[in-house]
Amino acid sequence: MTKTVYVPQGNCARFIHDITSKYDIDGLYTDDFSTCSILVCISKDFSRMILAHLDTHVTFDQLKEDIDYVGEFESIVIISRDQGKYVKDNWVRFIEEKLRYKVYQLEITNDIQGIYISPTSNNFKILDVKVPNIKTCTRNNLELIHHPQEQQILAVRHIGDIVGKRAMMKLGGTPIDQKKQYLIFDGQAWQPLSEKETEVNDNHTLTKQEMRVLTPQKSYVALASELNAIGRSFNQHLKTVNSLEDVVLITTSYLEEYLHNYNHPYLFKRNLKERINFENNVPQTLEDKSFKAKLNLTLNREEDSFLEIQDLFNSYIKNAPDTEYKTRNMEYNTLFSDAYLRRKYYYDLKQNYKEIENQATTLNEQAVEGYKNNKFQSAADLFFKAIQLYTCCSLKNDPKLATLYYNCGKSFQQLSKYEEAKFFLNTSLILRENYIEPRPRAEIEKTKKAIDECKRAQEQPSTTWVESSSNRASSNSQGLGK
Repeated sequence: MTKTVYVPQGNCARFIHDITSKYDIDGLYTDDFSTCSILVCISKDFSRMILAHLDTHVTFDQLKEDIDYVGEFESIVIISRDQGKYVKDNWVRFIEEKLRYKVYQLEITNDIQGIYISPTSNNFKILDVKVPNIKTCTRNNLELIHHPQEQQILAVRHIGDIVGKRAMMKLGGTPIDQKKQYLIFDGQAWQPLSEKETEVNDNHTLTKQEMRVLTPQKSYVALASELNAIGRSFNQHLKTVNSLEDVVLITTSYLEEYLHNYNHPYLFKRNLKERINFENNVPQTLEDKSFKAKLNLTLNREEDSFLEIQDLFNSYIKNAPDTEYKTRNMEYNTLFSDAYLRRKYYYDLKQNYKEIENQATTLNEQAVEGYKNNKFQSAADLFFKAIQLYTCCSLKNDPKLATLYYNCGKSFQQLSKYEEAKFFLNTSLILRENYIEPRPRAEIEKTKKAIDECKRAQEQPSTTWVESSSNRASSNSQGLGK
């Protein structure tokens, strides 16, 4: 099954048909948006596409760079919900007045979950204008790949809806960090993000004071109370669509997972236990008392008991009479279960990425063995399969990805397929020169040398750069990257 790149809130991704599709990726998808808008821009020949979130954190220069990247395009489409009208109107005005591009607008209802674009998706009709390659759908039928740091990215951004706002206002409404990574997938690989994207920036005195009171020891309710107090101090000065109560509810959930290293089983049990045993949460019937006793026994276990707790709730809901106690605890369970499932999604994703990396490692080992035995086509195929897997789960600054590209290029070089070799070798060089720290100087020079050898071989098609077949095999074990 082909894969689809997920574009998280506040980011942009590119799809380059001749390149992205080679990695078994068929399109771009996003959902979970309310007040922001979604921009889609597709080139006339469908070879390049972008899907971008538009909110108050995106700069005009960032957006212009990605629109310009598409080249000559058929149309720009901005998709929004009713509650995102304020943000959408500002962006439409900017694009039409400053960039002088025509924008087609589409307002969708809240029951439409996501936006998907692909060279193969169906036409979508907007204002009697056919906009190819866009469709609305859910994520259920898509095999999504996510940025490896996505959970941290979203947590820090949601925390920033309250924490750090006073510091920003002190600076005249200017975000403390303006150079955040907007483009998250460039059509070929995941862009690495700096610490300022995955950690709360408390450089300003006001933010440092806020984080000092938002400690891991505080309960969910206590954290919500602190966030509410911070929000009330500036809320009247900001134009927001959502109520402060709604923002606090969302921010508290992301804040506590950030403070507890995203430990989903612990947070679920801790929060539910604290609410169940709150002194004002008193059982009213024998069924209530029995349920509370069984629930506490299960919550006190060390292992992840989420499913067993859900069974307890389902039986309780079905058999116990309706009481205020029952209604209240059902609401608690829904609130904390939703957070648990969202966090577990990313936990499972990380476990899956570890398995994918192991598969890629195995393919790489098989490819190296094939290369040593002069089976260069088999080696190239295996190296590329490993690259396809690594593209899902690694970042551009991962040395293993650069090595795989180098090894694949060397295999094609041995086959005298110099254009293919240069593509992989150049990609490896870009990664090594621009993303990997510290800079691997020896590997960079080795990669440049291989590229030069390919160029010279192309200039002299009657000869080849490689050693004679009699001594080539003995040098093959030294020809690949580590």
